Amino acid sequence: MQPTYTIGDYLLDRLVDCGIDRLFGVPGDYNLQFLDRVIAHSALGWVGCANELNAAYAADGYARIKGAGALLTTYGVGELSALNGIAGSYAEHIPVLHIVGAPSTGAQQRGELLHHTLGDGDFRHFARMSEQITCSQALLTAGNACHEIDRVLRDMLTHHRPGYLMLPADVARAAAIAPAQRLLVEPAPADENQLAGFCEHASRLLRGSRRISLLADFLAQRYGLQKTLREWVAKTPVAHATMLMGKGLFDEQQSGFVGTYSGIASAPQTREAIENADTIICIGTRFTDTITAGFTQHLAREKTIEIQPFAVRVGDHWFSGVPMDKALAALMTLSAPLAAEWATPQVVAPEAEEGAEGELTQKKFLGDGAGRPASGGYYSRRSGDGRLWHCGSEAAL
Repeated sequence: MQPTYTIGDYLLDRLVDCGIDRLFGVPGDYNLQFLDRVIAHSALGWVGCANELNAAYAADGYARIKGAGALLTTYGVGELSALNGIAGSYAEHIPVLHIVGAPSTGAQQRGELLHHTLGDGDFRHFARMSEQITCSQALLTAGNACHEIDRVLRDMLTHHRPGYLMLPADVARAAAIAPAQRLLVEPAPADENQLAGFCEHASRLLRGSRRISLLADFLAQRYGLQKTLREWVAKTPVAHATMLMGKGLFDEQQSGFVGTYSGIASAPQTREAIENADTIICIGTRFTDTITAGFTQHLAREKTIEIQPFAVRVGDHWFSGVPMDKALAALMTLSAPLAAEWATPQVVAPEAEEGAEGELTQKKFLGDGAGRPASGGYYSRRSGDGRLWHCGSEAAL
């Protein structure tokens, strides 16, 4: 007789705790009974997809809006089809849980030569592949499932990267006890000695500076710092910019916003404001080839403060075990008594190209210097080639 409350139900309740109300995926023979529990769940809906790759991308997009996402595939052929999407989520720090319905525990222990396997009795091949593109994994059993589900979800939400659960069909049906409280994800603590060292070095650099620039990218968004950063630049005289993946992080109509930084592909006034500051603060930046126009950024290391998710740098000194939010809070505290001496950033608007006649240029197409169409309306554009995505980077949002 089917238990009233199962491990499958426990997993679904924990997804709801994470703010997830849609599960994307494709039915398969090893996940069908678990899928019955999905359909029956009152707070979580099923979104069937045409294929597993689509499901992975849908879960990724959902997670970007909701904070976390999940998809369900079947063992082997199904999960392998999703890996390209999961790898993209890993690269861009998107928390997506990949649930894989797998053959029963007994079949795995006996090494049965089942369909969807490689025919060698080893049921761990595909899980080992997923280890490279997920931050946390678990092969669930009736004895460890509830603990492991919680652990993987906490890791996924802490590190903002995908997690992997192999859910054998019999484990999904096994009895479980409903959680007594919602899933708790504690903020990562800071190493106080490392944080103190960071503050000492950062303070020394800031005290000797008059022009400060701030460059932020997509990791600041992923780790929930957008609101804090917007409030900081609204009251602090710092020239600030984003990189392409972080576009939208700042209010681009705000005083002090100087554009989108892309190395030599940046507007001249953006490069001058960011690169020529006395101190450059980089938060959540990733200087990849495509968004730096081939590694053409010129950010002098000795005058840079860099804040990453779990480590910070001042000049050549790295400090580990310092979460991004703690580092930013410390930096804001350090800067408060110094900001009155900082120079107000002088923002030079790009020149608009006059006249509607003659050759069509990017300046004419994008409209005025603020990136608006000259008519004041809206437009959409498609470059047709990923190499041309810089074309609209200076259009203000």
